Amino acid sequence: MPVVVKVRRWGNSLGLRLPKSFTVAQSIVDGTTVRIDGLEVVDAPPRRRSRHKLKDVLQSYTKPPKQLDFPPLGREIL
Repeated sequence: MPVVVKVRRWGNSLGLRLPKSFTVAQSIVDGTTVRIDGLEVVDAPPRRRSRHKLKDVLQSYTKPPKQLDFPPLGREIL
């Protein structure tokens, strides 16, 4: 019974989420140890990260933020 699942990030690892219908049919519950034999990756296109260039990011930058001037509240050294 072939099942197509999506690999997802889970913390610093990758995990497979199994459909409920498959887990019920195979009697898989939380904590069940499974053995994967003959795993076939059908469609795994290489993932490219978009690279942002500083020049492009700064084009949307218009003016510096307003400086807020609050009076000292305690024993701050200015």
